Amino acid sequence: MDLVAADGLRTSFAIEAKRSGAVPIAYLLSQLREMRRMSPWPVLLISDYIGPSLRDALIGEGISFADATGWVYLASSEPLVLVVGQGAKRSPKSSGSTAVLRLNGVAATRIIRALTTINLPIGVRALAEVAGVSPGSVSKLLPTLAAEGVIDRDAGGKVVTVRRRSLLRRWTRDYGFTTTNQSLGYFIAPRGVERTAARLESTKMPLALTGSAAARRRLPEGTTSVVPLRLLALYAADPVGLARELGLIEADAVTANVVIAAPQDSRIIAPPGEGGVPLAPTALILADLLTLPNRSDAEADQLFDVLVREDIAWKD
Repeated sequence: MDLVAADGLRTSFAIEAKRSGAVPIAYLLSQLREMRRMSPWPVLLISDYIGPSLRDALIGEGISFADATGWVYLASSEPLVLVVGQGAKRSPKSSGSTAVLRLNGVAATRIIRALTTINLPIGVRALAEVAGVSPGSVSKLLPTLAAEGVIDRDAGGKVVTVRRRSLLRRWTRDYGFTTTNQSLGYFIAPRGVERTAARLESTKMPLALTGSAAARRRLPEGTTSVVPLRLLALYAADPVGLARELGLIEADAVTANVVIAAPQDSRIIAPPGEGGVPLAPTALILADLLTLPNRSDAEADQLFDVLVREDIAWKD
């Protein structure tokens, strides 16, 4: 491809065209590096859609790209050229495709949680069994995740790579604690969130701890959270009944220090037992940290980094 200025100054790019999700990102980057080594021109990747993970990797490699939704990054050092453009936040749905694009249903949520806990590689049927959903639901979701660059699949369709941080960020574009879950209630704990959290062990009601309080439970002993506990977030089968049992006072989103919701997926809650108050799945805790009213990206990043650094297993 040639770019020609009004004064006749010209620069050229060597083009490589790939359909989104067609090959694993690591393999694609290797191909593009080799192409750059052999070509006298800068390399330009063309695709129907280039997701955030691949865009970041390409910019890091100094490789230009453009896709059909409007994402553009053209860079040349001689002559000096930099052209950027912003495209779609999600991969587009092709004509006739049955792919799931919005990641906010129960099946999509279960599959995403399973992808953060499984051993790879894994095929469609095995993933469906782990997630507790139909193979059809998995088949409809994986092409979207591959197109977004948050997973890689081999030639046989097995998932071989999961980029957990990118997967969670993509999930929270569609998922939100206050928008996806039901029977949301805001409350004030008159005696403070710490004392209210301690009282949870005495209840017999099915529930699960999420958000900041749950993140603290997932950190290794002796690790201090990056921010103080300001909001106690809970899932419960009966949010109003739990609030009444805990002696909470109804409030609005601005003044509340406790928020309780009935979970979209009732499978995540259980009565407190010998292990104490049940925790929401790790992936859901992170997603809630990113989407709760007092959202805490810093807490989510801390928990994610600790889980990776300490090689702590994710729980579902």
